[in-house]
Amino acid sequence: MLWLGALACSIALGMTLILLTWFMPRQRPPVDLQVVITPELLERGTYLVEHILLCNDCHSERDWTIYGGPPKPPFGAGRECMTRQTQSIGVRVSAGQGNFPGVLCIRNITPDPESGIGNWTDGELSRAIREGVDHEGMGLFPIMPYFIYRSISDADIQAVIAYMRSLEPVAAKRPERDIDFPMSTLIQLFPEPLDGPVPHPDPNDRIATGKYLATIARCGFCHTPRQGQGKEGIPGREFAGGVPFVLGAREAPSRNLTPHPTGIGPWTQQVFIDRFRSFGDKHPVTTLESNTLMDWAAFAGMTDQDLGAIYAYLRSLPPLASAAAPY
Repeated sequence: MLWLGALACSIALGMTLILLTWFMPRQRPPVDLQVVITPELLERGTYLVEHILLCNDCHSERDWTIYGGPPKPPFGAGRECMTRQTQSIGVRVSAGQGNFPGVLCIRNITPDPESGIGNWTDGELSRAIREGVDHEGMGLFPIMPYFIYRSISDADIQAVIAYMRSLEPVAAKRPERDIDFPMSTLIQLFPEPLDGPVPHPDPNDRIATGKYLATIARCGFCHTPRQGQGKEGIPGREFAGGVPFVLGAREAPSRNLTPHPTGIGPWTQQVFIDRFRSFGDKHPVTTLESNTLMDWAAFAGMTDQDLGAIYAYLRSLPPLASAAAPY
């Protein structure tokens, strides 16, 4: 009888190990990375975070009395939780998207050691941002666009980490997440480790540079229609617009960014750049419905060279017709 008990214990232990392995995300150990902060690296990190990646738009409260909802200080200290009573989280990717599946508080990314990332290593930060695994080896909820940020080059991820280290530490403890099943398990299946170095595009190649910037700025994610609630866009409809965004009682589609007459076909490069520059100043709004989720003021801080590269990349795309009228 003793051997039966031992066998049962062995089976139970084996099943536990299998389940633990199954429900842990695919991951690799954090890379041995020690970022040396220089003025040049910090300048690049500030530019990336504040004008391209827009990390503070998610990790700070936003001022919806200003067009584009710019982030409010303290930057990076996190923001209110999404709960089971929360309706749309901004973009409706399918009809009837219900309440949020649990409780998720957008975390504090300032270098506070207790409530922020002060005790994280640089390698853990890089892995979280680009591979979706936190410092405890658990998968991040994919509202964090690590599946897009995996394209951030090795040089630029160091600049981003330098910026995060430079933030004023803010004590802002957020409740732990409580995600409903089966989503609590599914989010462990999404992360994918990088399989090698991530090079930076050739700065002399405008289209490659524009593609890189448009990717990490999440242009394609917001301007490519998707089926269901997946993260992948519909093949062949890249940048064609029509993704329905929700603010209050209003739902408005994103613009077609392809060089089709229903997109940016009639636009010159200067018209494209001026479109961003026109939102460089703060424009007050009176209602949530008259606002937009796109932080125009932040993107307006991009250089003419980078905006021109994005324009060159968009002009290289196949022209696709869109029936959605831009707001």
